[in-house]
Amino acid sequence: MNWKSLIGFAISFFFLFLAFRKIDYRLLLESLRDANYIYLAPVVVIIFLNMALRALRWGYLLRPIKKIGFPSLFAGIIIGFMANNVLPARMGEIVRAYIIGRSERISKSSSFATVVVERLFDGFTVLGLLLAVLLFINLPPGNTYFKKGLQVAGYVSLAIYTVTFVILFIIKKKTRWFLKFASLLIRPFSSGLTENGIAHIYSFKEGLLSVESLKAILITFLYSLLVWGGFAYAIYIAGLSFGLNLSVSASLLILVAICLAMIIPSTPGYIGTYHASVTYALILYSVPPEKALGLSIVFHAANYIPITLAGLFYLWRHHLSLRRIKEEEGG
Repeated sequence: MNWKSLIGFAISFFFLFLAFRKIDYRLLLESLRDANYIYLAPVVVIIFLNMALRALRWGYLLRPIKKIGFPSLFAGIIIGFMANNVLPARMGEIVRAYIIGRSERISKSSSFATVVVERLFDGFTVLGLLLAVLLFINLPPGNTYFKKGLQVAGYVSLAIYTVTFVILFIIKKKTRWFLKFASLLIRPFSSGLTENGIAHIYSFKEGLLSVESLKAILITFLYSLLVWGGFAYAIYIAGLSFGLNLSVSASLLILVAICLAMIIPSTPGYIGTYHASVTYALILYSVPPEKALGLSIVFHAANYIPITLAGLFYLWRHHLSLRRIKEEEGG
């Protein structure tokens, strides 16, 4: 286990401690026992519909490179999310770029560029929802540390996404300048960019052609709103399983808290950070800690287990393994 994995496990353990401290385990077990798990069926359906929306969005972004059928896109999305659940450092994004590149015979660098664009749209959409929550919705009083944490995480996320956007813009519009700058940065450690590295950057640039027009940006943004709106609705239905009739603001706040928590380094599957974010968001709405933690455990499992099993199935259909992918990608 490398030092990055150790840091991830330490952070996950810390957030698990935050989630489970001061919990009455008898009440937690009662909450889990009394939950109506029939509501998880529509939650899982919505989760897979969300994956389908993501596949359609990805196909739209890939159109300038190649028109790809829905089955291949859906399989790539599912495998990528499964890999995020079991591999460190968000390797799922690289894995799904590899899968679609291999199955459709397109550049993996171009495919990965569309994944980065996707994540930018996701990030700015969630930050927009956070802004709406903070500006237009009166949050319940109390838990100032949690609210402050949301604001800080929002600022950090905005900085990360803005820097990423600027880098992508430079690669797309000022490719030669970017290559010179990258070569200067790399020169102290190697002889400079190789021909293979330059080719990868130009292939990556091709993947950015998907957002050439205002129409493309608006359509991709609309897909992103549908994806996250569906996720918020899944949170609402999951709350019903614990007898909670969550408001729109509560569902959106939980969604934003989950997304911001997933940026924090942790174990694969976002153990700890995911649970603490849901728990403290619900406590803000006067939900008992045991019921809040119970919902966080169940909702995480409803996202984690079906997607992981489906991803392993699609990986088997491709006659691949995660170990083989890591080896072929030099990991």
